Amino acid sequence: MSKSRGNVINPDDVISEYGSDSLRLYEMFMGPLRDSKTWSTGGIEGVHRFLGRTWRLIVGPPFPDGSCRDGTVATDSEPTLEQLRVLHKCIAKVSEEIQETRFNTAISSMMEFINAAYKWENQPKEVMEVFVLLLSPFAPHMAEELWFRLGNSTSLAYEPFPEAKSEYLKETTVVLPVQINGKTRGTITVETGCSEEDAFKLASADEKLCKYLNGGEIKKRIYVPGRILNVIVVQQKVARS
Repeated sequence: MSKSRGNVINPDDVISEYGSDSLRLYEMFMGPLRDSKTWSTGGIEGVHRFLGRTWRLIVGPPFPDGSCRDGTVATDSEPTLEQLRVLHKCIAKVSEEIQETRFNTAISSMMEFINAAYKWENQPKEVMEVFVLLLSPFAPHMAEELWFRLGNSTSLAYEPFPEAKSEYLKETTVVLPVQINGKTRGTITVETGCSEEDAFKLASADEKLCKYLNGGEIKKRIYVPGRILNVIVVQQKVARS
């Protein structure tokens, strides 16, 4: 925001309409810290919506009169392995981007987390508390309110920043390209460390791939774990009467 660019914005007006957290978040989301940026009202509306979605995910939708519940809709259920993987990938990405002062991409990672969390059947309190800690440097006022609503009695300012655990960062599945006679015909999803035989069985059972594998003689299989499966098939000739 500068006079030379002709886009002077009064911060007080922005805070009055969108809140100080939205202003703070948008300034970090506009782009790399060292770059010049042009103010966009549409941009701040986008991060304002993100904060709104985060609030509704944890607190729940407002009542008909516009008021909110006192607590939270987060549950006391144990997090699933998939939920922990999504969370710790977010922790790792946000931590890395903060260190490199790439705040815009750190915020993008948190947006991806919220998108994923909306697809879960429930939002475990244990997971949402950690996410709120990740959010706190970017939107401190809302994060503090959410922290208390999640049942905490002391300020999150005294909490250590989350650290990603390596056991949740390992991929357990991989998408494997399948080639038939050197031409890619599709993909299969296999477990990490999947054997050649198991990969071939999955390919043979795939609706798209089986038509290339059935009715021919399997001459050779070339399997690079986690990278590719190539099957050499010789089609049988039909005898003429």
